Amino acid sequence: MRNPGSRELRRRQARLEGQRRAEVREKVEAQAPNQQERLRRGGLFLGVSPRQVTRLALATTLGAVVLVGLGVLALLIELGQNDLPLGVVLVVLAALCGGAGASVVAPAIPPARRDQKTSPETVQGQLVGASEVSGTPGLALVALNVNRGIQEFRVRPELYQKLQGGAVTVGLTVTPNLQHVLTLTVIRRDRLARLQSPPISRAVRMSVWLPYLSFAALIGGLALGGLIGAFLPLGTSPLHALAAALLAAALAGGVAVGLRLYARRLMRGLDLPT
Repeated sequence: MRNPGSRELRRRQARLEGQRRAEVREKVEAQAPNQQERLRRGGLFLGVSPRQVTRLALATTLGAVVLVGLGVLALLIELGQNDLPLGVVLVVLAALCGGAGASVVAPAIPPARRDQKTSPETVQGQLVGASEVSGTPGLALVALNVNRGIQEFRVRPELYQKLQGGAVTVGLTVTPNLQHVLTLTVIRRDRLARLQSPPISRAVRMSVWLPYLSFAALIGGLALGGLIGAFLPLGTSPLHALAAALLAAALAGGVAVGLRLYARRLMRGLDLPT
């Protein structure tokens, strides 16, 4: 016959564990890495596989080369029509679009190369929090209490599912730079412990994609403005080139202002119920 006092003690310990995780979750943001540290770890691609970062880098480089090539082609066409200023504007806009796309992936390239040359690290600690959404789209968030304090890791959804069912102590195999989680192992479980995941609202899910959408909208605004400006019936005067540049700047600026207003609206919706 089981001791009722032992059962009550385990339940009390489970309640205290849940309260402690809630308190620790509030301290995670205070220990989050600063902007310089995020850039060193890969920027917007923290937690992504080094191979995937390499493929994205090749894709963005190819896209930038294609855009610059199209800009040079437009310059040659405008030279044939004696409209050098417009051709120069189109080349500059093409270079800006290609550079903006490449700048998104550029911070993740050096850490991805270092991860391909170094061995993964093993991290073990007590689970203090988890969420289905992280700062990297498609990855979940796991917070562990390790020797150096609370550390956050972004894991794939299939690894996040392993935490269900009373996971208490977790071991991770991660790359040292991008912090890409290769494996997740539950070392100790407690049947009375329950994973306390915060509620995920639509505002939280959209805020994750906002930085990527901002870059895409900026590139689209510059490209669309330059394309429309190139076909304006203004002849070959310098006014044509000025109009194309102003139109591209206006569209890109309008997109930036619109996204900023939308971001403020999302931030007002990030107050989740406790």
